Amino acid sequence: MQNAKSVMEIRMHGVDGTVETFTQDAASIADAILQDVKPGRLFGLEKIVIAGTHSLTAFVPSKLIRIDFVREGVACWAFPAGIVDAVELSETEFRDKAHLDDTTHLQKRDQLRTPGEFAVGFLDIEMVGGPHVFLGVEFVVGLPMEQLQRVNLLLSAPSVHFRMRQGGFGTLNLSNLVRFTAYPGPPQAPANAWPAHHKPNA
Repeated sequence: MQNAKSVMEIRMHGVDGTVETFTQDAASIADAILQDVKPGRLFGLEKIVIAGTHSLTAFVPSKLIRIDFVREGVACWAFPAGIVDAVELSETEFRDKAHLDDTTHLQKRDQLRTPGEFAVGFLDIEMVGGPHVFLGVEFVVGLPMEQLQRVNLLLSAPSVHFRMRQGGFGTLNLSNLVRFTAYPGPPQAPANAWPAHHKPNA
């Protein structure tokens, strides 16, 4: 829960499971921080430094799995081309919306979609140390080659960012990614993908 007195909270999630929270009470300073942050470059910095009234803390980005900027009413950073929105879900919401517990409604990868129409997909992202992040992603359907390019970009991107339900947005350090699963996957898989079916956990 965000501190009632703070305009913004910054939460730094370490690969060891620790979470450190910092607060900023001034709206103008919070605005400046958010304008300065470049989500695609955040985890490529040598250090991320946070200066408080009584302390100065530096983080090594490679040892972080996630950074949250919690603030109500703030617009999210722009998403990559073709992505309309990405929002964090609870595990229950994710399983319900992706129909994981109702296989009769589970969408197949080879469903036909018209380029230009809007569609929704779901991501289960597992990070180093075990935490999962569940996302609902709204996107514009592209041509088959464009869809494959998006998958390749996600596999090679340094980070991914998304809206959080409580306000603000989070960003994940994909160098500490263990696995992600997309439901449904794109109709065309990468050329080096192994053709095998996902066996549900017992």
